[in-house]
Order: sequence, then C-alpha cells, then structure tokens
Amino acid sequence: MTTDQGDNVVWDEAQRVLDGWYRRARASQFAHYTAASRYAILNRLLGIPSIALSAAAGTALFASLQKDTASVGLRLALGLVSVLAAVLAALQTFLAFGERADKHRGAGSTYGAIRREIEQLHAVPPRTANGVEAVMTRLRERLDAAAEKAPDVPDRTWIKAGKKAGQSASGGTVGYATRDRGRETGP
Repeated sequence: MTTDQGDNVVWDEAQRVLDGWYRRARASQFAHYTAASRYAILNRLLGIPSIALSAAAGTALFASLQKDTASVGLRLALGLVSVLAAVLAALQTFLAFGERADKHRGAGSTYGAIRREIEQLHAVPPRTANGVEAVMTRLRERLDAAAEKAPDVPDRTWIKAGKKAGQSASGGTVGYATRDRGRETGP
C-alpha cells in the first residue's frame, strides 16, 4: 500500500466520523436555536405583563393619592395589581428566560461554526494522514468544549428540533457534496 492509498483509507474513515459529527452538530444547532426562541417568547410573556401591571399600579397609586376618599375596593384592586406585578417580576428574575435564551443562542452559534468547519473540510480535505489526525483532534476538542458549555435542552425541544432538522435535510443524509481526491461524491 502506497502512502497515498494509506492517506485515502484514513480520509475515508475520517469522512464517516465527520458525517456523524456533522449530523450531531446540525441537530444541536437546531435544538439550541429552537430552545432560544422558546425562552425568548417565555421571557416576553412574563416581562410584558409585568411591566404593564407595574405601570398601571404606579399610575393608580398616584391617582388614588389625589383623592382623599379612595374606596376600599380601589385600594384592594390596587394592592392585588401590585402583588401580581411583583410576582411576575420575581418569576421573570427567578426563571431567567432571557438569560437562558442568550445561552442557547450562543450554543447554537458554536455548533453552527463547527458544522461549517466540517463542510469546509469536505470541500478541502487534508492531504496527509497526519493532517487528518490533527484536524479530527481539533474538531473533537471543539465539539467536547461546546457540549460541556451548552445548557441542557429539554427533551420536547430536541424532538421538535429533530423534526425541523430532518425536514431541511435531503433524505436524512448529510446535505453537502464531498470531494475525495478529485472525485465528487454526495447527494
């Protein structure tokens, strides 16, 4: 076996591994962007009513101070609106949906960058077995670091993202053509 043949065998095996990494990076990218969208919506669903109720309570408080004879019902309603606004603000702070959305957006971006790097490797593969090994090691380390830093994605979100990723892939295969030492392969 010549050196070129040995390099081709190494690259063929590397392509198989890269295809799996590509699919997982793509699924992770979709899952994190889906989670980011969900948490951004939840953040708005808590934040907008909290702001509106706080503004209404503050305005009503000043209006009731103008009247010496504020009714008991008005004071009770004002108190309930104030409590509800405080509860919503506390929930928004405790659940931190905005912060969660940002973390998922960052993780999705990281997985997207890794996915594009894998696409680039298929377009311009390393020429030697040592080059393949160096690239694969770097990619594995990046995937490990991304997985370690990424927030957990709820199961329901993984399922939704998996369907979305599957719909945009062509037949469930890696959606790019690869070049094997001058020979085009792919869907």
